[in-house]
Amino acid sequence: MKKKDRQMNYELLRIIAMLMIVCLHYLSKGGALGDPKQELTTNGYLAWLIEAFCLVAVNVYVLISGYFGVDSQNFTIRRPLKIWRQVWFYSVGIGLIMLITGAASWNLYQGMTYVFPVVTEHYWFATAYLLLCLLMPFLNAGVENLDQKTFQWILIGMLLVFSVAKTVLPMQLPWDHKGYDAFWFVFLYLTGAYLKKYKISGGIKWLFVYVTGVFAIYLSFLMLQAVYLKLGKLGDFISYSYSYNYLFTYVASVGLFLTFASVGKNWKEKTQKIISTLAGATFGVYLIHEHVELRGLWKMLFHCESYAHGSTGMFLLHMLGTVCVVYVVCTIIELLRQKITELLTDAIGKNK
Repeated sequence: MKKKDRQMNYELLRIIAMLMIVCLHYLSKGGALGDPKQELTTNGYLAWLIEAFCLVAVNVYVLISGYFGVDSQNFTIRRPLKIWRQVWFYSVGIGLIMLITGAASWNLYQGMTYVFPVVTEHYWFATAYLLLCLLMPFLNAGVENLDQKTFQWILIGMLLVFSVAKTVLPMQLPWDHKGYDAFWFVFLYLTGAYLKKYKISGGIKWLFVYVTGVFAIYLSFLMLQAVYLKLGKLGDFISYSYSYNYLFTYVASVGLFLTFASVGKNWKEKTQKIISTLAGATFGVYLIHEHVELRGLWKMLFHCESYAHGSTGMFLLHMLGTVCVVYVVCTIIELLRQKITELLTDAIGKNK
């Protein structure tokens, strides 16, 4: 099997992960998730279940980076710079368009988030991922020189600190950022690296692990909600299981990742090209629709919350349609950016 064929399954997973991320934003930023401190409607409980299925998306995205990044022998600053340029382009570009059209009003703080998107965490994922990119050569060097047993103990230790502790202790740990940070990304990267280095076999059997993890997240939510509604206790912990570094979220993420190890064996060349093109645009999809000036469109333009209070059928159709429209539009914009960048680079190169 060719190298391209081996990678297509995970490139497909990258696309699915980004679709899940868009779905998460529909639910959370669109107001479709009901207040867990109140008795929810059928759509409310359904929304939280869908949220659980999609919650693994960010973890999976970073696992893919670790799986392939561990083979990178020579560090080059080009990769983090390329990511930074893309982040800056959309942060400033979309911000300027919104200001010029009057869709946004100017203030100094907002302007700083446009111009310095990484240090201001305009996009938290981009900030954490860029830090991870800078740490990759150190992580790869460590992975290369560790024996399997030592590697396992390091992963177990990190899992206990960053995941198990927050899962079992009924308190907010001071260092816990729910997985929205580079420390958690380092652990995920090392997990992906371990799976690759020691050739952990995947397959459809891991789908059971993914689904079990998802329902464990959801059942944890339902139990804590029941406790709060009956006793008025633990209200701040109802949605605690909906964290990227929650133990069941991590288990489900690894389960879905390894499920895709056996997806597709003989990809047609045309299919490979389509998947590669779409996968290459996924980060752009995130940067566009998650811009600080566009987050409000989930409510103002798409009226997600209104549909969440309607019939279940219309809610599901609206969610599916909206997520697909957002994904397709953002993909087209990103592919156009890539093409224009390529043409400008070629033109500059010829004039040198």
